[in-house]
Amino acid sequence: EPKNDVDEVGHSLVLRSSPTGGGSDLKRLYLLGIPSARRAIDITSPYFVTDESTTWALQDAVSRGVKIRLLVEGDETDAMPVKYASRNAYERLLSMGIEIYEYQPTMMHTKSLVVDGAWSMFGSANFDNRSLELNDELNVAVSDRDLARRFTDDFNEDLRVSSRLELAQWRQRGWLEKAREKFWSYFGEIF
Repeated sequence: EPKNDVDEVGHSLVLRSSPTGGGSDLKRLYLLGIPSARRAIDITSPYFVTDESTTWALQDAVSRGVKIRLLVEGDETDAMPVKYASRNAYERLLSMGIEIYEYQPTMMHTKSLVVDGAWSMFGSANFDNRSLELNDELNVAVSDRDLARRFTDDFNEDLRVSSRLELAQWRQRGWLEKAREKFWSYFGEIF
């Protein structure tokens, strides 16, 4: 007996964010997905600007023993102010035990989340306030281990051409970089 589409690809949801309607299904799923993790979270997002609720969810996951890896773009970007705003939080994230990698070859456009190798989310939304609350964005969340494994394989392949940030080295960056990061972080709510 043939399987239907849901059986073949697992359960899926289409989620959106929009400035109209007063809410963000995408952000809610992130804030439900991160606490549901038991082993591992891999996040790929060119822009990664966290707010207090997201930072708390990540810190809580790490305290429960969840390994979190973050892949972001490096200096090859079309929005350096957003990159600076992102980098302002790196020291805190690194000190929590989150692994951060910057993709080196080119700009990066992938946006994905994989939780425990069991489910994944992908689409147009960056992991930032602009995508999760201000822009019209669309992501798909799928409960399917084969698809999650493909995303994880791609993630691991991208790590081969990425630079891992180390906390001690990150703390030694120049004062000008730190000042730029602090300045642009004040605009994080609109990025």
